Amino acid sequence: MLTQQTDPASGVIEITVDGAISKEEYQATVAAIQAVLDAHGKVRVIEVIKSLGWIDPSVWWEDVRWVFGHLNGIGRCAVVTDKGWVGSITRAVSALMPTEIRVFALGEIDAARAWVREG
Repeated sequence: MLTQQTDPASGVIEITVDGAISKEEYQATVAAIQAVLDAHGKVRVIEVIKSLGWIDPSVWWEDVRWVFGHLNGIGRCAVVTDKGWVGSITRAVSALMPTEIRVFALGEIDAARAWVREG
């Protein structure tokens, strides 16, 4: 399941991944992010990854294309997870991104939210 909560006033969106992700959930999340981008020019993201399930390969491809087409519109990004491999991959990829990305444990969700908002 992929859900999102947007704070339109601040330009922050919190995305939660907990299991399988459908194409419809992905498209709804992209639409929510795009709305923040349209309103603020940048979006700050908190991505909470509780568990990962099946993700349709077409969603992966859409996501890669979308992200690389919008790199300049993404401000700070906090990835919040207790999945060690997700944190490791995030840290490696963040070295190649123009966006400031930081990994937090699930127990540090409040710190992640504060960090994203202060940027």
